[in-house]
Amino acid sequence: MSQGQPNLNYPITPSTKFSPIFTGDYAAADEGSYFVSTLAATASTAVANTTQALADTNPAIGIFNGQPSGGYNVYLRYIKMKVTVVGGSNTSKNYSALVDFITTKLTTAGTVLGTPANVNTGSAVLSKCALTAGVNIAAAQTSLGRRVGDGQVVGAVEVAFDEWIFDFASPVMGKNIGPGTTTLVSARTIPMAPCVLAPGWWFTLGFWGASQAASADTYGWEVGFIERPTGQ
Repeated sequence: MSQGQPNLNYPITPSTKFSPIFTGDYAAADEGSYFVSTLAATASTAVANTTQALADTNPAIGIFNGQPSGGYNVYLRYIKMKVTVVGGSNTSKNYSALVDFITTKLTTAGTVLGTPANVNTGSAVLSKCALTAGVNIAAAQTSLGRRVGDGQVVGAVEVAFDEWIFDFASPVMGKNIGPGTTTLVSARTIPMAPCVLAPGWWFTLGFWGASQAASADTYGWEVGFIERPTGQ
C-alpha cells in the first residue's frame, strides 16, 4: 500500500511502471502456457540398444511441436521417468537427445501420452504438442537435425522404481537421492541445455548401453513444457 513516499526503485519517468508478481514457471502457468502430459508404464523399444546410433533410431520418447508455421514455440522444462521393469543387465545407462525438422520423425510410433493438461485451472488454452513413448522407430536425421544432449544417466544397472528427471535449463524438481547401485533405488537429476522446439520440430530421447539386453525396459512418464510466442 502506498505511504505517500517516493519509491527509489522506480525513478520518475513518463512511462507506465510494471512489476510482475511471478517470474519463471509461475509466470508461464499464470498466463495459461504451462502444460503437463503423463503416461502410465509402457515398454520401451525391444531392440538391444547397444550403441548411441541405435538409441537414436529407437528413441524411448518423441515430442513434436504441431503448431503451424509462425505459431508458438515449445520450451521443454522437464522429462520425469520412473523405471518400472528393468529389461536386462547393463554396465551403464546412457542417453542421447536429438532435435530435427521433419514432418514424420517416428516411422513407427509407440503409445501416445495423455492429452497435455494446462496446469492453470482458470485457463482453457489447449496445447498442440504431441508426445509419444514406448516402442518408437525414428527416421534418420535430416541435414537440419542437431544433437542437443549426450551423457550418462547412471553408471550401474538401473533398478525398478528408479526415477530420472531431465531438467532443461534451470532446475525444476532436482533430485539426487541414493547411491544408484545394482540393488538400491535412486532418484537423480540429469541437467540438460535449454531446448526450444519451433513449429514443425521434433525432440527425441533414446537410451543405450554396451550390454543392453534385447528385452525392453518399462517406463512411466511425465513431461512438463511451455507453449508461447517466441521472444515474449
